[in-house]
Amino acid sequence: MIKIVSYLIVGMVLITAFANIIFTGCAPTQTVNPSNDQQTKARQDTSLMYYSIGAQYYSQGNYDDALSNFEKSLRYDSLAYEPYIGIGNVYRKRRDAGNAETYYRKAIKINPKKAKAYEALGDLYLEMGRDDEALTAYQEGLAQDSTLADLYNGLAEIFVRKGLMAKADSVFNIALQRFPDDPAILRLWGEFLYKVGRYREAANVLKPLVDRFPDVLILRTKLADALIELKDYKSALAQLDTLFRYDPTNLMAKLRQGLILARQGQFKQAIVCFDEVIARDSTLAIAYLYKGEALSEQDNYTASDANLRKALALDPNLLQAYVDLGDNRRKQADANRGTNITKTPTAKLIAARTLYEEAKSFYQRAINDPTMVSYVRAQLGYIEKNLNAIRDELHIR
Repeated sequence: MIKIVSYLIVGMVLITAFANIIFTGCAPTQTVNPSNDQQTKARQDTSLMYYSIGAQYYSQGNYDDALSNFEKSLRYDSLAYEPYIGIGNVYRKRRDAGNAETYYRKAIKINPKKAKAYEALGDLYLEMGRDDEALTAYQEGLAQDSTLADLYNGLAEIFVRKGLMAKADSVFNIALQRFPDDPAILRLWGEFLYKVGRYREAANVLKPLVDRFPDVLILRTKLADALIELKDYKSALAQLDTLFRYDPTNLMAKLRQGLILARQGQFKQAIVCFDEVIARDSTLAIAYLYKGEALSEQDNYTASDANLRKALALDPNLLQAYVDLGDNRRKQADANRGTNITKTPTAKLIAARTLYEEAKSFYQRAINDPTMVSYVRAQLGYIEKNLNAIRDELHIR
């Protein structure tokens, strides 16, 4: 189909040129060729056509055909900006950070005044943990175009990672002052408030947006998340019911439904929900995380560990899984230690010591996450106290 379209375009150019020859045949002193402007416009139109086809394939997750069409787009117009970003995005999906970075930088070189490539480059660095380079990319993007909302979100994300909550707040306050009614900024602000645990504020920001844009399902999902954390399960379920009416197969809604069941102590029913999600999308790391947490509540630590490790294999940055693994080891250690260590058999005390050390190593993997640091430090303090007590008891024996 693509070849047919390109043949038609070339054919139309030739027909136009031939017609010009016929109609100007009586003026032999004139050179009748398509002008350079016409030829350039035809090539740019063809380039845009291939880019649009590639973007459609990309949105469908067909990255091979997306890449092929983006490359064809550049063959017709090597100075086109968007195809370079498209190719970079494909490589990013393929976890080829080197090529992704190369193509984002090519886009910047083509047009350094546009911000989209800076945003893509910043996001890439953010994924790689190269926060300082990401910060530079976002700042350079904002210097070119301060209206690109995702740049503010990227900056705020870096400040959250660094534990600089006041700076993250400041970024969004600047954005909100500039664009007080911009739904993209408000959505990102609501997501930020949720991420840092300000759930009531997040709900207050997201609810008017849901009322204003009832068909934007991601807003309902985020609102449901905030309501779940506020333990307002009735209101959260009402949002999920609406999501199911729009899309009965909505995986995110099914996940939240399972999470509510788990929060209410209905772990068996929650696991059924999580298994349904996994059966439909086995690459969704958060589903394994939630299932692992529910299994832990049933004291099924072996199955819990397997799901938490699967979540980390799919998303190494899902630090909550390390905290959950730490919780599993800590609870197992507590069971071995007993309530009175002077009466606990030596073999069990040694096992408890080993389990506490394992828990400690898991917790330390997440200690730099500002959203979990307080909990992690409390658990590490608890573990150290118990390790000291066990060491003293074993020394006496």
